[in-house]
Formats: sequence, structure tokens, C-alpha cells
Amino acid sequence: MSDRSLSDPSLSDRPVDPLETSLLFDVFALNQAVGRLLADAMQDGPLTPAEYAVYSAIFELEAATPTRIAARLGVRLTTFMDQLRDITQRGHARRLPHPSDRRSYRVTLTAEGRAAHRAANERFERAYAAFGVELGPEGPAKAAIRAVRDAADRAREAVAASPHPSGGRAG
Repeated sequence: MSDRSLSDPSLSDRPVDPLETSLLFDVFALNQAVGRLLADAMQDGPLTPAEYAVYSAIFELEAATPTRIAARLGVRLTTFMDQLRDITQRGHARRLPHPSDRRSYRVTLTAEGRAAHRAANERFERAYAAFGVELGPEGPAKAAIRAVRDAADRAREAVAASPHPSGGRAG
């Protein structure tokens, strides 16, 4: 797909969706497609795509609190804490005292963690380069994805603040 197909859907090789699914469904399907791309590119590597994302957030933020890392990843703090436990047990991360809050700490990658991240990055970059060729200039797509994520975060807050319908989950 070239960057022309982003602005003119008629140029896309993908048929028009006769079901006219919701944007939320399309984002879910996009997540699955990206997951398959990264799983294929990173197979037999030192980290899974999900682990690579966690290591990348820790690496990019250098020494950040678990709350900040979880927010960067868009995951619940409890989910990140489970991941951090696994990473720490591997010897790939360590906790550092927080300079101004005794109750908190900062997380950083160890030398072994940085080495695993670097090795996984080679596989990730190969997938990212192929993706970039197909996508073209990423600016408009990145801005759109940022807007979708912000909308999802705001909608989640609105749903959490509204009363839940009786009867629980629909089956």
C-alpha cells in the first residue's frame, strides 16, 4: 500500500468492508495485524513483541516509576507490575530508590536487559522498515492513532464514571 492509498481508499487492494464495522472493531483488527507482523519478525528472538514493548518503555524513560511506565504502555499498573516481576527475575531490570519519594522507586534495565532489548530491536527494526515502505510518510497516521488513543482514554473515563446497566455482561 502506498501513501496514495491512505488518501484515496479506492486505490487500496483491500475490498470495502460490506459489514461497515465500527472504528473500535477496525482498531482491534489493526492491533491483530500489527501483532502478527511483529510476531513473525521477532520469532526466535530474545523477546516477544509484548516484552519488547515493555523493555522499550523502560529504556526510553530511563529511570521512571512503574506508574509512569504503565501509562506510557497504556496498560494497567497491575499488568505492568506482573511484567516487571518477570523481567526482574530474569535479571533484566532493577529497582532504584526514588530521589524524592521514599515510598516509590524507579525502574531501569540492567546491562543484560539492555543487551536483550538491543538484540530484539534488530528484528523489530526489520519489521518497522518493511511497514514504513508500505505505509509511506508516517506523520498523518501517527497523528490519527494518537487522536484515537486519546479518544479511547477519554471514553474509558466516561464509561467508568457512568452507572453500569443492570444484569452484568452481555453474553
